[in-house]
Amino acid sequence: SLPEDVDATFFDANGDRHPDLYVVSGGNEFWGNAEALRDRLYINDGRGNFSRARNALPDVFENGSCVVPGDFNGDGHPDLFVGSRVVSRSYGATPKSHLLQNDGTGRFVDVTDGVGKSLADAGMVSSAAWMDYDGDGKLDLIAVGEWMPVRVFRQENGRFVDRTAEAGLSATSGWWNTIEAVDLNADGRKDLVLGNLGLNSYIRASREEPARLYVNDFFGNGAVEQILTFYKHGVSYPLAGRDELVRLMPPLRSKYVSYSSFGASRVEDIFSPSGLKQATVREAHLFASSVALNNGRGAFTVSPLPIEAQFAPIYAVLADDFDADGHTDLIVAGNFYGVTPVRGRYDASHGLLLRGSGSGRFVSVDLEKSGLRIDGQVRDMAFLRRATGDRLIVVARNNDKLAFLRPSPSH
Repeated sequence: SLPEDVDATFFDANGDRHPDLYVVSGGNEFWGNAEALRDRLYINDGRGNFSRARNALPDVFENGSCVVPGDFNGDGHPDLFVGSRVVSRSYGATPKSHLLQNDGTGRFVDVTDGVGKSLADAGMVSSAAWMDYDGDGKLDLIAVGEWMPVRVFRQENGRFVDRTAEAGLSATSGWWNTIEAVDLNADGRKDLVLGNLGLNSYIRASREEPARLYVNDFFGNGAVEQILTFYKHGVSYPLAGRDELVRLMPPLRSKYVSYSSFGASRVEDIFSPSGLKQATVREAHLFASSVALNNGRGAFTVSPLPIEAQFAPIYAVLADDFDADGHTDLIVAGNFYGVTPVRGRYDASHGLLLRGSGSGRFVSVDLEKSGLRIDGQVRDMAFLRRATGDRLIVVARNNDKLAFLRPSPSH
């Protein structure tokens, strides 16, 4: 089977000053040691020809999500963090992410268990960024994902240690899609732009009333179920209705013979106390797409982006001074269509320009003034410099062709 490409990056793997290409493989249709889950490294011969380096990578078979180059050990050779989002066919289980160390010739060794053991169980990672967040001269890693906080892994004595709580981010568990490290307030320290589900959703979450995911074989029949719950009027209910739950778990049919008998049932009424106690439970407290300002002392202050940025999930962030006023601005985009008709798809974003004030705060620019019109399920954006010297913005969209935008300082 052909692999599903979920992320890629150009970097100089073997020190010959030519950009090589690493491609992350994934897809829930593959599991175990399926060859389609093996990542790939393509070496550039300097003339634009790429050939696959078949023995350059360790035998890792994961449903990957992202790859981020960074020379964490300071030897001049870029290493790789490769994040994983899910365990195929076992949503809610913790996948294994990997730290790959470059030997300088373009061959990589998996050092996760020795150097980055805490990174292995980072969570359901969707995106990550290398940065020296505390100014000690060593690269640290920030990772985000589903059902996990913005997690900070600080490099200490050659190992990575989870310092999420010390960084003030333990209460940020969300459904994070992307992270961008950029200096938002011109203080010389990189801050974080964090794309999340947004607030235009049937599901709400807070620290006091989190969304939860229960993962367990509730009826002992060998089938593992995932039950998503959220609070409404102070009571936790399953998101799925009676028909959906009965299809998933037939033993419930005899318990709930009518819709009225099911309608007021709480999670605790539907499932046994032992089933809930034995379940793996994940929580999300924060759905707002946000910025996290770095105070330079090893901690961040989180605040939401403007309400216009909360109308749809954000999957892509592009930072630049788009209006030439000396302050960093943002373009954010996203959408997600993989939702049942009953809930309605998340499609309220057409791209949004956020004008920066220089202090880390942003004001949205209406679409008519910004000229943005980015439809579809945006998954990434990047600058492309043409031979003429001007730049285009390339927009990657799920199940769609690339889109191209030309930024103008008139915005």
